[in-house]
Order: sequence, then C-alpha cells, then structure tokens
Amino acid sequence: MTNGKRILVVYYSSTGNTRRVAQDIAARLGADIERINDEKNRRGLFGLIGAALDSARERPAQITPTSKCPSDYALIVVGTPVWAGKMTPAARAYLRMIRGSLSDIAFFTTSGATDAEKIVPAMEALAGRQAVAFSGFNDRELKTAALYDQKLSLFVNALQGKRCSTISDYRDAHSHA
Repeated sequence: MTNGKRILVVYYSSTGNTRRVAQDIAARLGADIERINDEKNRRGLFGLIGAALDSARERPAQITPTSKCPSDYALIVVGTPVWAGKMTPAARAYLRMIRGSLSDIAFFTTSGATDAEKIVPAMEALAGRQAVAFSGFNDRELKTAALYDQKLSLFVNALQGKRCSTISDYRDAHSHA
C-alpha cells in the first residue's frame, strides 16, 4: 500500500492515549508524526464539558497551523479520541482542512468502549475519501500490553498491506480463537 513512500501520522490527544498509539504507529512504520493542537483550553471540568458539547454538536475546533504538508505523503494516518460518541473537534477541523489533498488515508480511534466503526464513516465523509484501513483501541486494549501489541501489529500490518484492513477483519480473524 505505501510502497516505500512517505507516511504521516497525525493525531489529537488530551490524556496521552492517542499520542501513545500515534507514536507507536509512527515508530513501527518509520513515519513522520504531527500533533493537532486545539486553540481552545479543554482542561478542567468546564473544558471537558465544553469539549463533550462541541464534539456532540460536531463543531470543528480552531486548530493551530500544522507544519507538515499532507500532499507530501502517500498515506496520512489520523488518530483521535472519541468524545460523546464522536471524533474530537480538533480531528474534525484537521480533516476538513486536508479534504481533497490526500492520496490515501487511514484512521484510528481511542475510547473507553466506542467501536471505530461508529466513528470512521464521519471521518471518511470529512476527508472525502474512504479509509484504506482503520482501527479502534479501547480502554481494555490500551491497558493490557499483549492485547495492545496484537491490535497495534494488526493495524500496522494492514497499513503495510499485509493483513486485516479493518477492525471488522480483526474481529473475524479473532472470533474463532
């Protein structure tokens, strides 16, 4: 899928979970990495309430300019936490910003228990492209090293065009185990 071309992993993270996954994906793929920065303070009780409301209402955030040009990459991997059952306002803003400038795109989410299948269609719509692969990392997988490594490996292999391309394929491959 990537044929030795450049890969960019872009992510928004507030608690560090999405940053961790993004850094691990980038390290395994030898990819460049960039953080999406929301100009709004999302910390503290009022910040969290505002974040959940903005996410639920599907409002894009004001984000700081990014330094990497998406058109310089063969594959962009975008990661976001799930807030109120939706992607973050910062990820929404980034996907709107890069719409139409992509070659291939992939997604990953981090969440307590929300399946990526519920988030990815909206991400694809904003990006204007179907994902070549996607995955979701839930709380249990993020806290259990063996589960996390297995899920991460499956996703990275999918990005390299080697195995399962979606979380559904992941489930199918592991439902018989």
